[in-house]
Amino acid sequence: MNAFQVTLRNIDRPEISKVLEFEAPNREQAVLLATKPGFRVALVKSLAGTPKKEKTNKPVSRKELIKLFRGLASMLKANISTADALLYYAQGLPDPQLQSSLMNIRNRLEAGLPVHIAFAKEQKFDGTIITIIEAGADAGQLGEAFASLARRIKIELLFASKLRNALLVPSLVILFQIGLFIYSQIFVVSQVEDTLKSVRQEPDPISVAIFAFSHVVQNTWPFFIIGLVSFITALFRSANFRQKLLVFFMKHWRLLSKLVMGLRQSAYIGTLQMLYANGINLARASALSARVVQGTPMYPDFIKASQVYESSGVPFAEALKRNTSLDPQVVHMIGIGERSASLPQQLELLRDIYEEDTAAVMADFTQVINFITLAMAVVLIGFVFTGSMLPIFLMGPRMMQSGNM
Repeated sequence: MNAFQVTLRNIDRPEISKVLEFEAPNREQAVLLATKPGFRVALVKSLAGTPKKEKTNKPVSRKELIKLFRGLASMLKANISTADALLYYAQGLPDPQLQSSLMNIRNRLEAGLPVHIAFAKEQKFDGTIITIIEAGADAGQLGEAFASLARRIKIELLFASKLRNALLVPSLVILFQIGLFIYSQIFVVSQVEDTLKSVRQEPDPISVAIFAFSHVVQNTWPFFIIGLVSFITALFRSANFRQKLLVFFMKHWRLLSKLVMGLRQSAYIGTLQMLYANGINLARASALSARVVQGTPMYPDFIKASQVYESSGVPFAEALKRNTSLDPQVVHMIGIGERSASLPQQLELLRDIYEEDTAAVMADFTQVINFITLAMAVVLIGFVFTGSMLPIFLMGPRMMQSGNM
């Protein structure tokens, strides 16, 4: 982008001026960005010496998307045109990249392009967002489409944040505890052992076991660290490894299975409700909603159910029942919605139910993880204390007896 210096003068008092700097693709956009009530643009100067930043197709952050769609929805609700809403929102943004993107979208709208194409050409918004915008524009409910997008992204961000907090902090605490334990076994316990040898005292059976365990740790800790680093690396770099590990734990831990299934079903139902409520036909809405669980075993099942529903003419609930592992309650309520022509209301009810249930399961999962972390802390600290202090306590009386003899 190019850098411009824009001089503004007060309309009523010309002696008052402001000099602002903007990054914009051209002079016209720089003028639009600099426009302020009560001031007129007196001069636009190109800052040729300023290095230009290359345009990136980096997606807009989810937090920024929530604010953007909420702002656009509120302005459209106030009967402000989409082009003007984009202009007003862009003028208050501190991020020049997003500001430029919104101005580019506005220019495309002014040139007569449909709103979903104007957004799609910027290559910063995923296919689901573009589809919702297209459906909302076709139905004359663009404001509602923006509002539903903001709500859906907020829910997804909330669940992701809770899950990250439930796993990240305990994981870091456990890693620190493991490091402390290894340090105590390598250095502290060995020093205690050397101290007892220096006073020529034979350790008792408990101390012998403690020192033997310390020797095992001293000989094997490099291999353990290599294995731990390899495990963490595979966890972050291999989606297949993460999926296999998750499936293994889900088979042996009912609470985790309930949480994962709740998150997946909540994401699918919430996206399906949002798409269907904005006028997208059920088969396409189902196929698009399946993308939120892409990479999981549920994804091909949802795709197959959508294809069966579209090609065979069976009810949507029946297609889901035959081909997916959705909860029976979900299939039953979708079937009721189809038979009673109240599917949008049933999907909205299901969305709210599963979001509340998943939030409750998330709270239970967090409490269990915190308890496990606390229990591991107690055990590891107990090992540290036992290895460093117990041999000295046990040797104390014997050393005193030998001194009295």
